[in-house]
Amino acid sequence: MKNYLSLKKVCILFFIFNFSFLISFAQLPIDNKLIPTNVKENFAKKFPAAGAVVWIQPGPGFLETTFSQDKHSVTVMYAMAMGDWISTDTKLKAEEFPAAAITYLTSNISGGKITGYYKSETKKGIEYYSLEKNTGKLFTYSFDADGYFVSKVEEE
Repeated sequence: MKNYLSLKKVCILFFIFNFSFLISFAQLPIDNKLIPTNVKENFAKKFPAAGAVVWIQPGPGFLETTFSQDKHSVTVMYAMAMGDWISTDTKLKAEEFPAAAITYLTSNISGGKITGYYKSETKKGIEYYSLEKNTGKLFTYSFDADGYFVSKVEEE
């Protein structure tokens, strides 16, 4: 009986620790006063039309914001230390996605449903990706700048 109680206590402590860990990494908005000046300035130069933005910290050393631009949802990531732009992901409509990518998806997906089309811009260039939900799993299909298939990855 004594071993059962101590195992129960260990399990309870394990769940409390995991819950606390998850809470500590929740993506809550960051006070605008805490955003480094170089991030604000670089963002304003690149996206002058963006209105009131809300910043979050998706991971150590990075800042991210999502806003609406030209009727699209846009997510932008910056490095905190230097204020460098990392990436811009824009949600697209199916008709804005490259024709070659649509052809590939139409020919190679059966039973799943595309849940989003995106354009991703980085210093390396432009890529496209789409998300497919199929039998409870999520897959990311990546395409090059011309819309040609690059990879398929199952998300965890």
